[in-house]
Amino acid sequence: MPSHLDQPSVPRDRASRGGRQRDPAADRAILDATLALLGEGRAYGDLSMDLVAQRAGVARATIYRRWRNKEELVLSALTTLDLPVPPLAGLDLRQRLVTLVDQLRHRGQDTPLHRLMGSLLSEAVRRPHLVERFEDTVVAARREALLDALRDGVDSGELRPGLDLDDAVEILSGPMAARLILRQRPVESPKFAETIVDTFLNGTRAHPAGTTPGTAPEPPPPPEEPQP
Repeated sequence: MPSHLDQPSVPRDRASRGGRQRDPAADRAILDATLALLGEGRAYGDLSMDLVAQRAGVARATIYRRWRNKEELVLSALTTLDLPVPPLAGLDLRQRLVTLVDQLRHRGQDTPLHRLMGSLLSEAVRRPHLVERFEDTVVAARREALLDALRDGVDSGELRPGLDLDDAVEILSGPMAARLILRQRPVESPKFAETIVDTFLNGTRAHPAGTTPGTAPEPPPPPEEPQP
């Protein structure tokens, strides 16, 4: 079993009913069954608690004692697949951004989460709240790390004041997600993340390359005098 499934996420309602002790093995089996069914290509809309219970070898009531509905179960299962935010201490702005954007490559490429994203995206139009909850649970920590880096960049004067940070996160995350999930094209090295970040920084720095605060870029040379 993959290491990231060794510790299933804890459902919100952890209180056991009737004072009975909860069985962690049942939690694991239910989450594994949910991921397996979605990973086999089953659409979210076709997934049911009965199918999960049958695959996990537990009673349907066992699932409902842990998760109130299918949405909470799926989000809990997806959360077990996410990677923790990488260490960022001591890195400059560019290095922090490259590290965070490149981790999208590791979590979104040939991983269980990558294979399940198609099923989730297919539900985006019919169930936008599901995607919103996915962002609030699975990607919230990484999004906040990007926002922290961008705020520090604005505060330090590296990024221009008034930069829309939410838009900036979308600009930084979108190209990698499009490459891996929509176009299904592999990314072999961090170079693509570096290209994304450098393109972003070139358009958002507070001072153009080659200048420093309090100075202006060198003016262009005067036009040549026409020859008689």
